[in-house]
Amino acid sequence: MKKILKVVGGIVIFFIALVSIIKLVQLIKKYSLLQVLGGVGKLNADDTDLVEISKNGTKFLTRSNETGLEAFKDYLDASGYSYIGQFGSSNLYEFDGVEIVVKRSSLFGKYYLFEIFNERYFEETSEYLTV
Repeated sequence: MKKILKVVGGIVIFFIALVSIIKLVQLIKKYSLLQVLGGVGKLNADDTDLVEISKNGTKFLTRSNETGLEAFKDYLDASGYSYIGQFGSSNLYEFDGVEIVVKRSSLFGKYYLFEIFNERYFEETSEYLTV
């Protein structure tokens, strides 16, 4: 009986480890973990409130406080985007007839990751809007 429990316990532990590894790989792919960690380093090393962590102007990192939120809002305002409204858990902005969706995710409980998507992103996933 003890041998059966050890085997079952080993199988359960194996599957838990496997699922954990799969979830970690998904997170690394989804958020470009190296870029996020680099952005966290820049936020902590420099006296800045907003860091672009993508090469194409679609992902930004701030601290999860009012200053970080204002820095991203000011960035969009300076780029000429105007707030339209909310779309689910994301916000809609418009500039020159082009609408963008801005999704905010919380990372590590201390940072916000802002991701910008536009119509071309949904039509052709390789195309992004450079703000």
